This record gives sequence, structure tokens and C-alpha cells, in this order.
Amino acid sequence: MELIKKPVRTYRTIEIRETEELFENSIIVPDSKPDVKSLLVVNAECFVTGVEKTGRMLEVSGEIKYRILYVSDTPDSRLESITSRFPWSVSCQKPKTDAEIGVVAGCRCQHTEAGAVNGRKIVGRSVTSLICRFFEIMNSDLSREIEGENVFVKSMPINVVSLKDNLDSVTRVNQTLALPHGSPAIGEILYAKVNLGNPQVGYKEDEACLECKGTLNMLYRGDMAEDSVESVVLEFPVKMNTGIDPGGENIVLASTALKNWEVEPQEDSDGIYTQVSISMEVDVNAQAVRHEEQMVVDDAYSLDTIINLNKAPLDIVTDERELVENLEANTHIRLDSDNGSLDEIYMVAVGKKSVLSNISDNHINVQGNVGVDVVYLGDRKAKDTRSQTVEIPFTRALPLPDGENWQVTEADCFIEDSSFEIISNDSLDISVKISIRLRLCKCSSYACIESIEEIKRETAGRKAPILLYFAQPGDTLWSVAKHYRIPLENLARDNNMGPEDILETGKKMFIMG
Repeated sequence: MELIKKPVRTYRTIEIRETEELFENSIIVPDSKPDVKSLLVVNAECFVTGVEKTGRMLEVSGEIKYRILYVSDTPDSRLESITSRFPWSVSCQKPKTDAEIGVVAGCRCQHTEAGAVNGRKIVGRSVTSLICRFFEIMNSDLSREIEGENVFVKSMPINVVSLKDNLDSVTRVNQTLALPHGSPAIGEILYAKVNLGNPQVGYKEDEACLECKGTLNMLYRGDMAEDSVESVVLEFPVKMNTGIDPGGENIVLASTALKNWEVEPQEDSDGIYTQVSISMEVDVNAQAVRHEEQMVVDDAYSLDTIINLNKAPLDIVTDERELVENLEANTHIRLDSDNGSLDEIYMVAVGKKSVLSNISDNHINVQGNVGVDVVYLGDRKAKDTRSQTVEIPFTRALPLPDGENWQVTEADCFIEDSSFEIISNDSLDISVKISIRLRLCKCSSYACIESIEEIKRETAGRKAPILLYFAQPGDTLWSVAKHYRIPLENLARDNNMGPEDILETGKKMFIMG
């Protein structure tokens, strides 16, 4: 008698750990830049650059990058900008497990404050969230069959999400974009913000790729006049390779994180700076999975021997899917100015801040916020450039898929589009289109047979040729056949039943010896 097994590679999320970190950094104004008179926008971006596993410890390293727009302490109060970056590292313990551990690490700035100590020094304080999703990769053996004479096996179907491939990679994206027709050429880029929309999985030859829309919001100084300030919003397609061959019926699930990016002016064919080049690094974590129904041994008996079935619990992911929800967040803001009126809106730049989720009452409750930086000219004659930063909250309740034991393993949001409308001489309405993406998994536990043991029974006396039996509560045809060690098909035939028929309590049955 032999237990036949089939190896299956699975994975499941075992812990999602979120910690807050406070980073305080001193930013020195370069000698090439004038003194700071007032700060307009201080945008902090935090991203992971590496994850190193050492024994029971995990070392996550990254950078925090400040992009600062300020009013210079010069007679003409020119707008100036500086960029500064600082490394960081955080250590934490890995979860205790004997299986292979994978980790997806990301971080996001939740809140940033900055102040000018003097004209040459700025202190930035950023509260960041470091999120580590730990998952274990297991090679499990599923019991498929028991081979032997006079052995009867009952099988049951289980759903399994098997892992076919798992890959972490960094994709570099380079784009050259032209300014809108009629826009002044670029003298100097003052400020920029890049957003990527929700990536969609597509297939190119034998590789899964990701596609999304990128948006560049840029404020720049024109090349014809020192006091000219221009702004543009440019959209561009982004394509990223996952490095994964989906292979047949596999499904590719992927998450992305925009890391470092830079925007530089670029000359056109006439030698005029009417183009910008964008270079980006995007973290791509992708899995190729397959949803399968596997038949496994649930019970067995033999006509000749007693079989001990040694079972052990097996926790596996039985379903995994993504949910995408689009929504619109709006706000109305009033801008301050000394004369009670605005001369010009220079820029309205939007970026995501946070997104949280929890499950209750058969719903996934999602809440978060996006940040908006508004730079405007309050009084042109006084060269009074000001800014205002607001946060727009959003909430959404999404129904859970059918069934229980769902877990949200990843929650993210993406800025798809934004717009604003001037309502009066001192106020405007802002609208942001947001895409929420949730990754869900369902984990179930099965008592799976991992080994069998044969025990020879003593030879018994001759059975009665016919035994009358009345079905008891909880009985099934299988349990009765197993108890009396007779073939299931014979028991069903002798009682004019089918092997799958329900056995009613009290039913009179004939057991043929």
C-alpha cells in the first residue's frame, strides 16, 4: 500500500507590519542659491532602496528626498528651488517560520513639517510609514491517491492558489516630453511632481508587462524673462516589464512603487529647451499564480487491513484577487492675500499621502487622503508669492466577495487625474480622481493526510450472511461501508441507492457479509 503525493508550491501572507518613523534632517542651501526668505512647498518623498535578510533580522534601507520651492531673500523675491536627499535604515525581526520568507517593503511620507532656521539652513521633519508584508513560500505535498488491493478512497476537492513565479525587480523608465505648443521655453525647472496611475497587467510575447498613465506637474521659469513663471501638466504612457512569463492559465498580480525620479530640461532639434526628460525607477513586485482545484485524499479503508491515517493541518491560500474602485475627492479652499484678491494661480500639485483599510460587517472600509499644494501670486506689484497646503480625505466601503476568512494583504491608491476651478477672486474648487486598489486573499486550513500506517488485523470468524442495520444520526454510506469493511458500491447496490445519495436517519439497510 502506497500513499501517492503531488508537490504544490504555495504562498501566504503571514504578517503585515506597519511602523512609523520620524526623520529629522538639516538641509543646507547650496552656495549657488540665494538665501531663503520664505518656504512655499516642502515635499518629502520616502522610498526603499534595499532589503537585506540576515539570520532572524531584516535590514530595510532607503532614502528620503526633499524637493523645496522657496521665495529668495533678494530684491526681486525670485522663486528658487533646491533638492536634498538623505539615507536611512531600519532593522526589524522577521516572523518565526521554518518556511522560506519573502518580503515586500514600502514606505510613504505621512506628514512633513519644515522651517527655515536661517537663510542658509532648513530643518525638515517627516513622519513616515514603513510597511512590510511578509509571506512564506512553501512546498507542500498533497495526498492524491492510495494505491493497493482492496483499498477504498474518498477524495475531496480543495481550491489552491499555487505560486508559479515570484520576482522583485527595478524598472527604469525614460521619457522625453514636449511642452504644449506656444509655451515659453524652459529657463529653469523650479518644481515638479510625478504621479503614476493604477498599473494594468498586459502581455507582450512571453512576458507580462504593466501599463499606466504618468502625470508630470511642472513649474518653471521661462527663458525670456527672469520673473516669468510658467506651469504645465503633461501626461505620458508608462510601460514596465515584470520579467515573468505567465505561462498558460496563470494570473499575474503585481504591485509598484515609484522610487527615485528626475526631471531635466532638454533641447529640441533647434537647440531650444522646449522638452523635458523624465527618468524614473519603479519597484515592481510580481507573482504568477494559478487557481487550481486539487483532489486530495479525505478518508480511506481497506478490506484486508486496518489503516491509520496520520493527518496534519495545512494552511493554504484558496483564493486571491484584486479589487479596483474609482472615486472622486473634492474640496473647496480659500486663499489668503493682503489685497483680498488673487493675481494668478501658478500651480496646483496633487500627491497621495496615505490609505488604510479594515474589514467589518462584510465590507472593506477604505480611508485615506491626498495632499494638495497650491502656489499662487497674491499681489503682482508686491511680488507676493504664497502657498497653501491642504489634505483631501476620502472614504469608501466595498462589499466583500462571497465567503469568509478574507484578508486585505495590500491597499494602495493612485492619482489618475486632477483639476481645479477658480470660483471667486480668492477661492477655488479642487477635484481629484483616485483609483483604489486592494489585494485580497482567503486562507483555509485542511486536515491533510501526510502518512499512512497498515495494521494487520486478526482473522475473525465468519460474518453473518445478512445484517440488518438502521442508520444513525450522522451516518453516511461511506461511514457505514468503512465500519463494516465492505465495498461502497456493493452497499449502495444492495440497498437500491447511489454512492452519493444522502442516508436518512432510521433508514433500514441490509449489510451483506
